[in-house]
Amino acid sequence: MGYSQARGYQSAVDEGLCSLEVAIQAHLQSNCFPPVTPKLVPACVEAIQACEDEDYDRPVILPNGESTTAGYMVERLHLDAFVQYEVE
Repeated sequence: MGYSQARGYQSAVDEGLCSLEVAIQAHLQSNCFPPVTPKLVPACVEAIQACEDEDYDRPVILPNGESTTAGYMVERLHLDAFVQYEVE
């Protein structure tokens, strides 16, 4: 259910029904257990953008001042449904 629901959130973004930030916040609150704080939304957006650039090792600063890599963050928070890869 989690991935399908996350894809649904991404579809809502694609259709202009909500922003990426709103979709990620909904995902973090409903698809993660325990729910993840909305304070991570900006870092999630940054991690998603880095992965879209195929820069999985790009450092992402968390709200507590610590850092992680974009790829690790996308993996751990199940954000892969939000990563839009270019198809050539």
